[in-house]
Formats: sequence, C-alpha cells, structure tokens
Amino acid sequence: MIHLLDYKTDNIVAFLDNQLQDAVHLRNMDLEETFRFEWPVNDTKTQYIVGRNRVVIPDDKTGYREFIINELDQGADSVIAYCSASFLDLKKQKIISPQTLTGQTVNSAANWVLSGTEWQLGNSDYVGIRQISFDYTNAYDAILKVKETFGCEISFRVEIDGNKIVKRYVDLVIRIGTFNGKEITFGKDLSGIRRKVNYDDLVTSLVCIGPEKDDGTRLTTTVENEAARQRWCRNNGKHLVAIYEPESSDQTMTIQRLTSLGLTELNKRLMGAIEYEVEQVTLDSVLGLEHEKALFADTLRIKDLHFVPPLYLEARLTEVERPLLDDSQKSYKLGEFVEYTQDQVMNLN
Repeated sequence: MIHLLDYKTDNIVAFLDNQLQDAVHLRNMDLEETFRFEWPVNDTKTQYIVGRNRVVIPDDKTGYREFIINELDQGADSVIAYCSASFLDLKKQKIISPQTLTGQTVNSAANWVLSGTEWQLGNSDYVGIRQISFDYTNAYDAILKVKETFGCEISFRVEIDGNKIVKRYVDLVIRIGTFNGKEITFGKDLSGIRRKVNYDDLVTSLVCIGPEKDDGTRLTTTVENEAARQRWCRNNGKHLVAIYEPESSDQTMTIQRLTSLGLTELNKRLMGAIEYEVEQVTLDSVLGLEHEKALFADTLRIKDLHFVPPLYLEARLTEVERPLLDDSQKSYKLGEFVEYTQDQVMNLN
C-alpha cells in the first residue's frame, strides 16, 4: 500500500494498491534513497500524482519511509513517478550562518540544527562532548556534520497518526542495524563469491593531524600496523605511509581521540584494498525461513569453507533494493567487510 499526501497539508489524499505496475525502493548507507512507481493514466487517482506531493511506503524496520515526487514520465497508458527521500528537503528549510558551538552533546547540537525545520531529534546515543563549527550551510549538511563530528550513524523516519504524518525524526546513534546471529553459508544461501584485490590505496601507517586550534597549533600522532608492514612493505622495512585529517572541527580533541580515529581509518584502508562480491538468495521471503530475515544495515556473517583458505567474514547490508510488488526479488549489497581467520572465528564463538 502506497499513501499519497498533499504537499501543503501532509493529509493522505489517496491509496495506491492493486493497480500498481511497478514500485521499487532503493536505500544505501551513503544516504542515497529513492522510490519509483508506475500507475495507470486513466485512473482517477492519477490527479494526485503531481510534483512535490509526498509518497509514504511501508518499511520493514521503522514503519514508514517518506518521499517527494520530483520527476514524472507520462506515456499513453501509465505515468512513472520518480521520488527522492523527503529528508533531502532539509536543504531548503533552513540556512545556518557561521557559528561555533562549544560543549556540545549529540542532543544539543542536533536540536540546534533542526530547530525551525519539520524534523526533530529521535533516538540518540551519548558519545561525549565536542566543539563544532559551521560555515554558511543548510540544515541537511549541518546535521551530517553533527553526525561526522560525533562519529554517529544517521537514519530518518516518519510517524503517522490516522491520515496524516505527525512526526519526522532524525536518529543519531552509534550504529544502526543489528546482528541477530544470521549466517550466510556457501551452498545454502551463498550462491557465489568473488574476491577482488586493489592495491592503489594500501598503506600501513598514517600520520594523523588534528583540527587547527585558535593558536594555530595542531595535534599530530602516527598510527601503524606492524603485521601489515611485514606483509606489504619492501626489505628496507619502511612503512607505506599517508596523511589523515579527520573531518572534525573539534578543537578540544585529545591525542587519545585522534589516535582512535586514526586506527579506525587505517583499518578501513587496509580492508579497502580487498573487496568481496556476494550473491545472496533472499531467505526472508521463503516459506518456513522467516526467522532468517535480514534488514538494512544489519550485520551478517559469511562462511565459505570451499574458499582457499577458508573464508570467514562479517559484513553489513549496505544497500537494499526491494520491489514492493514481489518481496522475493529483494536484492542486497554487502559492504564494510571484516575478515577473520579460522582461529579468530573459533574464539568469537
């Protein structure tokens, strides 16, 4: 069921169901989120499929997802509506002048950014106190800066009461998604896997440089991975090194925080040289296997004993494409891989 809402009032003006000819929702961890649907031109409800009207669809995890119609392609028999996520409208709801906020938590910074918009802070986690600075910007880019400054992940959702949207929430938490013990095993639901290695951006050490302080000084520290140096570096023993500057304006950043950020980034660059392509059969639509449902941003384990050496991974569902008319055609992309040895896996269990 798709709800169409009037763009001025947010009231639901029509329901689209049986005559839908296409309806596909795409969402990924890069905050790219789209929805498209196709509807017969000669139906009376077509009058509500107009630019800027809102579209609300059901979501497995948060209840509902909201979109704005921003492109229409009408033919002789049907009209195709292309919709973008409604949270992108934050770009047009508030302009922020240059500001520096000190002693901020996630809650205080997010509430300040979102004040005066249609969105409000929902779920949040406490991750310390930071300083955050803004240049001229909009509310959407500003809330993303809050996300980066506090090292959070972000998600948007809406709440419906009766025939109207009553709340629009921005969640800022340490990690969205869960791990429920779901394991993908070769020969069961893992139909194929390929391992691709790219060495262009591989480094074994990072010189980490913190934000510039008022007096012009900057913290610096170096992080290294000795096992990676032994594996990848030449006989002269020198690390493969690069510079890393965190995307943060927090002038109170400690050396411990800078080191932690550097180690996280170094691990990303070490694993970034290795990519896995995985084909997965959607189990949650197979009769009798509903307990194996996997949702956007969830963490999975992958086991392939046929791989040489045996392959053990943890990965997240970083992209989900789901046709609303046929849930069995849902497709996933997996990313943020962490590779384990067989000994490490035994210690995890």
